[in-house]
Amino acid sequence: MATDPRRASIEANNKEVHAEASRRTRRSFVVAGAAVAAAGAGFIALLKSRPIGMLREPMRKAEELNRAIAEHVIGETALAPTYPLAMAAKRARLNGMGLRRDLDPASWRLQVAGLSHEAELHPRFMSDLSEWKFRFSEEFVARNLELDGESANQPINVSKMVDSAAKLDPRDPLAFIPERLPSAAGLLLAMEDLKKLPFTEYATEFKCIEGWSQIMHFGGVRFIDFMKAFPPMLNRDGSLPKYVAMATADGAYFAGYEIAAMVHPQTLLCYQMSGEELLPAHGWPLRLSMPLKYGYKQIKQIARITYTNQRPIDYWEQFGYDWHGGL
Repeated sequence: MATDPRRASIEANNKEVHAEASRRTRRSFVVAGAAVAAAGAGFIALLKSRPIGMLREPMRKAEELNRAIAEHVIGETALAPTYPLAMAAKRARLNGMGLRRDLDPASWRLQVAGLSHEAELHPRFMSDLSEWKFRFSEEFVARNLELDGESANQPINVSKMVDSAAKLDPRDPLAFIPERLPSAAGLLLAMEDLKKLPFTEYATEFKCIEGWSQIMHFGGVRFIDFMKAFPPMLNRDGSLPKYVAMATADGAYFAGYEIAAMVHPQTLLCYQMSGEELLPAHGWPLRLSMPLKYGYKQIKQIARITYTNQRPIDYWEQFGYDWHGGL
């Protein structure tokens, strides 16, 4: 019987296909095995690498590379998009790390250290700012919750907000002592002193590292205007100090910034939100707004500002977060 040429051609093609599939399957297993072995070796190497700021060295280097690229592309001069004030959220979300609901409003002052010698002539000058005592009492918790109005109905754990359990390095001269900020000469400002400075307001997008964002309306004084009114001690070459450190009244929450980020035209010391005075849940009486940085760098309840040439420690840096906090 004659062989059907079409059937013979199909069978020949099928044999070739099966042979190629077998070769590719073997190759795939070899490649996959090598990839798994490489991944395993890489993971082991990662675990054995030295930790840098609670991140393993390869991850820290990757983070630093991302930051360097972002700084090259965006820098500290780019402006964050602004929006019509009417677009701002009517009910801002809460992210209250570092807040204390038991701070006596009458005891709040803004301590400013690292100033030029001219500060000694200012009527608010104190040779030792630590002599001013912030008062804390449970009697103010209920009052602050009442002031927050609708914000008080949002899920918020007051006990967690009164958190002073941060582990500080006692060797660091800028390490803050809970319930008492370090001794330093400087100015002890009241809110009225800030309100005498030029007022600025804007609506920008507040971005939280948890993955959410919200357009928020902030008002207050630009830090660059604040610095002009209360200038820092200059270096011998006439340059500005490299950094600014900030802390809450109890010293339990603190953050540090490069001076370039502080003099950015959108960096605000805010005492208003949505056209109203700040509420305790949102950082009363003074908070920082930096639209080019994540929310964890935008410290609330600011009570101490220090100009310094030493890079300040940062609360979240202790837990592996990027010190710069840029978007």
